[in-house]
Amino acid sequence: MFSQKPMALFPYQTQDVAPQAELPWNITQVNAPSFWQKTKGDGVVVAIIDTGLDVSHAEFAGRIVAGRNFTTDSAADADGHGTNVAGIIGGANTGVAPGCRIMPLKVFGSGNGFAFQDAFRYIREYNSKAADADKVVAVNCSWGGSYDPVIHYIIRELVNEGVGVIVSAGNAGDGDPETSEIWNWPGFLWEPITVGALNQDGQPAGYSSSYDGIDLGAPGTLIYSAWPGGGYKLLSGTSMAAPHVTGAYALLVAAFKQREGRLPRGDEVECILFKHIKATGADERLSGTGILDLTYETKRWPLYRVQTGAFYNEAGADTTKESLVVAGFSAYKVRY
Repeated sequence: MFSQKPMALFPYQTQDVAPQAELPWNITQVNAPSFWQKTKGDGVVVAIIDTGLDVSHAEFAGRIVAGRNFTTDSAADADGHGTNVAGIIGGANTGVAPGCRIMPLKVFGSGNGFAFQDAFRYIREYNSKAADADKVVAVNCSWGGSYDPVIHYIIRELVNEGVGVIVSAGNAGDGDPETSEIWNWPGFLWEPITVGALNQDGQPAGYSSSYDGIDLGAPGTLIYSAWPGGGYKLLSGTSMAAPHVTGAYALLVAAFKQREGRLPRGDEVECILFKHIKATGADERLSGTGILDLTYETKRWPLYRVQTGAFYNEAGADTTKESLVVAGFSAYKVRY
């Protein structure tokens, strides 16, 4: 049996809110619209291990894939946490990656003490059979609990295969980075990307857990997103911070596929993700190396060189290589 619980502050909802025409502040803060000039996620699949999803919500219309209920309860999201998380990742009007597809995996409920293990096994088995266009590229884990070696093993396998596993840091913080709240699993693991929560001023939220191993921060306080029944609510917690990074991972994978014509392997996308962080000056034990920043700049992408040692963009590398060939040299190009 497991003691995992969602990482939103209780009560989850602060208030019902009406649909808004403008982009939520948190989407603007991480500069997601800048990246949308390149891609909005373009159909890549993100798995959300949570309380389920309101699959009829307009925010996700036509973009649900291969969901599964691992409890004996209804597949509906009676809690709301999973729907809110999904809205931050890929909501049409509330998400970082509004073009991605969503795989809802319900694990919170009654009847199955191994639901979390089963959900991770499902992702691994699904990816082993799916075409590249339908493979899960990222997994959102906005929850915490006690250590499980089976789940840890599968997380390691997924990460080695290039699947991003993004987890919330936990809500046990006291605002003091000297006080380490290291109990949260799987946030303290090496393999996942662990996300702390930030306020609207870009600084760490007082409730966000602090410990060595938090990788970066993202908005987590009073986040506007979807709610079951077609509505919207404001929630706070590291549960709301992690899906910003999951959405970012989806954008980066989609851009990588456009450029390279294949899915990433190993840590190729994670390395690019960590170029999309802006320093905040806050203690790294609260928000890692800084806040997620999706400003699209071509300098973040690979450079090319030829054996002369000079560095160019790809067109420059091709020109130099061809000039060497014309001069009688055996030339090659290497991408970095």
